[in-house]
Amino acid sequence: MLTPAVPTPAVPTPAVPTIAGQRPDRARLGVAFRVLLVLRGLVLAMTVLLVPDGWRDTALMLAVAAVGAGTAAACLAWRGVLSLLLRHPALWCLDALLMCPVLLAAGAGGPYFAVTVLTSAIAGVLYEWRAVLVVCAAQTALFFAAAAGGTGPDAAPPVLIGLPAFYPLAACAGVALRRFLDDYAVLEERHRDAAAALSAERSAAEERARLAREMHDSLAKTLQGISMSAEALPVWVRRSPEQAEADARAIVAGLRVAARQARDLLADLRDDLYRWPLDGALAAVVAQWSARTGIAAVMHLPDAVGGYGATAVRHEIVSIVREALANVERHADARNVTVSGSADAACLALAVRDDGRGFVPPPDGRLDLLARDGHYGLVGMRERAHRIGGRLTVDGAPGRGTTVHLLVPAGDDDGRAP
Repeated sequence: MLTPAVPTPAVPTPAVPTIAGQRPDRARLGVAFRVLLVLRGLVLAMTVLLVPDGWRDTALMLAVAAVGAGTAAACLAWRGVLSLLLRHPALWCLDALLMCPVLLAAGAGGPYFAVTVLTSAIAGVLYEWRAVLVVCAAQTALFFAAAAGGTGPDAAPPVLIGLPAFYPLAACAGVALRRFLDDYAVLEERHRDAAAALSAERSAAEERARLAREMHDSLAKTLQGISMSAEALPVWVRRSPEQAEADARAIVAGLRVAARQARDLLADLRDDLYRWPLDGALAAVVAQWSARTGIAAVMHLPDAVGGYGATAVRHEIVSIVREALANVERHADARNVTVSGSADAACLALAVRDDGRGFVPPPDGRLDLLARDGHYGLVGMRERAHRIGGRLTVDGAPGRGTTVHLLVPAGDDDGRAP
């Protein structure tokens, strides 16, 4: 694909575990609400199957069908129903009223009593104590009204007096379930916070280690080479002024490289470019460099490059391309640059080509020999490639431009090359 402009890749944001866009507390209530509704539907169905005599009672079957339809509708439209019930707790008393015809037809002490208990359990999950007590009181009053005017067989009076006690007991069970869900949410939040803190500590440790390695492998080695050249400079001043002049120029070039490496290390502390997908990060680097230098640059990368490599691998690849472009700017006198590549399950291949003045690469790929002349950039690029298990080579000829080839084998899940 041709990518001459700076992309704006979407940076994913951490997702909060919710259900259908609901807030976390609403999501937990939604789960408990649906579970209890399904449980009520199952209890209702089991009661109908276990008490076949009730099928001959048309009024009872109509009342049971009304409860079943209401339960199914609440399950299907649970988001809207739950939101309405939370805003208006008194509406849940209508559910107790819906149960009253069942108790009237089947008898207050009959087997269908168990279905009505779940109304109080749901109230315990959804509401605070005062609203729960109102629902329990409404259910108790309707229970005794059904017991007084019902046509079905009833239990003994002591049983009828004691059965309404199950309403507050079921409400207590609902409250306990709500508290369990709240406690679980607190523990889950603490676990997320602990995991985030641990991840931050690991990231900070990895970043410190990376910066230390960067300083050792780039800036420290560049300064060491400068120091060695500076130590030999007095000797060459006395013995060979021409060599002394050449070494002095190499020292100046090395100091410029060291200053740029120091700026790059400081920029890395603030740059989140390495967390982007690889194709987006490379496109941004190429486009920004082209805009700054005025050198035409295009990029041809397949879509497969985007998801390649872990953060550490992407960091090294992007840094290598940056350094290759910096070399073009300093030495090539080029008018056009092309960054191209390919990727498959085995490896990633990148190439940075320019149409500049070119040069003769050292024999046998001995890029370390370039450091003698103050050219530390290619040496650092090769070391970065080795760090991720890759290989870096340079092709070129005077007047025919230069091409930097990078080959990175596919790594494991942690981004480490084999």
